[in-house]
Amino acid sequence: MQKNDFFIHTFRTLNSCYLYDVNINSIIRINESTYNILKNEQEIPNGDIRISKLKERGFLQPIDRNFQIEHPLTDKVESYIQNNLSLLILQVTQNCNLRCKYCVYSGSYVNRVHTNKRMNFETAKQAVDFYYNHSKNIDIASISFYGGEPLLEFELIRNIVEYCEMKFSGKQLNLNMTTNATLLTNEMMDFLQVHKINLTISLDGPEEIHNKNRVFADHTKGTFAKVLDNLNKFQQLYPDYVDTISFNAVFDEENNFKISNDFFSSDFMKKADVTFTTVSERDAKEYKDIQEEFVINYKYELFKMFLFCIGRLEQEDVSKLLSAHINKLKQSVHEHLKKPFISNGKTYPSGPCIPGVNRLFVTVDGELFPCERVSETNYAYKIGSLEDGFYLDKVKELLNIAQYTKTQCSSCWAMGYCDGCASDMSDGDKLVAKKRLERCASMRFTADEMMKEYCVLRENGYNFE
Repeated sequence: MQKNDFFIHTFRTLNSCYLYDVNINSIIRINESTYNILKNEQEIPNGDIRISKLKERGFLQPIDRNFQIEHPLTDKVESYIQNNLSLLILQVTQNCNLRCKYCVYSGSYVNRVHTNKRMNFETAKQAVDFYYNHSKNIDIASISFYGGEPLLEFELIRNIVEYCEMKFSGKQLNLNMTTNATLLTNEMMDFLQVHKINLTISLDGPEEIHNKNRVFADHTKGTFAKVLDNLNKFQQLYPDYVDTISFNAVFDEENNFKISNDFFSSDFMKKADVTFTTVSERDAKEYKDIQEEFVINYKYELFKMFLFCIGRLEQEDVSKLLSAHINKLKQSVHEHLKKPFISNGKTYPSGPCIPGVNRLFVTVDGELFPCERVSETNYAYKIGSLEDGFYLDKVKELLNIAQYTKTQCSSCWAMGYCDGCASDMSDGDKLVAKKRLERCASMRFTADEMMKEYCVLRENGYNFE
């Protein structure tokens, strides 16, 4: 019997060996001798008692080649997009007063660049009406302003907010904006506070880190001093509101993770809710090397977060930037293990969501895209328009993007833990399977790491419930 007859993945932590069985979507601890047998590429002796016992428990069944790779919500797409849109994102402008070096519109990425195009009020009003008519089942209406830099269109936003508050009267309304905070005036601060806009400010860390990439459009000056000056004014005017402001950081992996992490852990940022991402490589014209020091410092902070989870450190001793990692382990591994791998003869990678339902992105021209992550210059992503409504066939195609790679997906142990979606497949004006497959090794590595981390926490008594 060959190991490859099994649809499994084996891995080990410092203290234990594990088997992940894809067919039954389950992780179990195994002894080292069984691990070595399953890890070994050579022929497994027939009648081996260790293998027989696992089979008696339902493990180690052959790959079922009869399942279909199809998203389980495919037949319900029309119902979802008619009544369940969660969030509307309005691209109020494609212009910006900054030229951040890692921005997807900076010129460092394929196709997307800043332009002077802006959304007019009639398009915005039409988008709000469209969202209103397609979110009947949603308890909380959520609308976000996106750019470019949205505060370049403050008067438009003022008019949209007033219209939204009238349109959604009697229903909870969440209004959101992400800004670089350099254009804030007292008038804007008054407006944001009065209308309780959920504000997220882009801030990458201390001055030397932030100014490396976040520069004004003339490319001669960093923005850190201006952002801090505006924050101090905001604090003097509305201290309670400022406490609700969140921050989003983009960490350049050529920098030192520790420096930015220490900044966000300082007294100045102690109350702030901070999330971070790393510089996107999607459609980048050139790739940067990740510095070893960045990885070492990140892993050290993650180790401290694990110690906090098992009661070995106090909360104030760990980085708040890493709490999202634990939440991801819970959602991507713990919750996923509760689901069957095959349901009604169908299975699918975990990445794609129903395009437009979670984050409907409306461009300045009133075109509909799945979310703000995809390139609006690639019309393979276009899922409709305010005039035409949704293109149902296109929504279903992007939902079932694994059809492009179903041969490879059907034999991949990490399929259920793959978060790849259509946004990874852009090539000019089309989507290509090659771009998706380029990420497979990275996806499998990430899935393996998450399973190890999950099991280590479980070994040390952490309860994911």
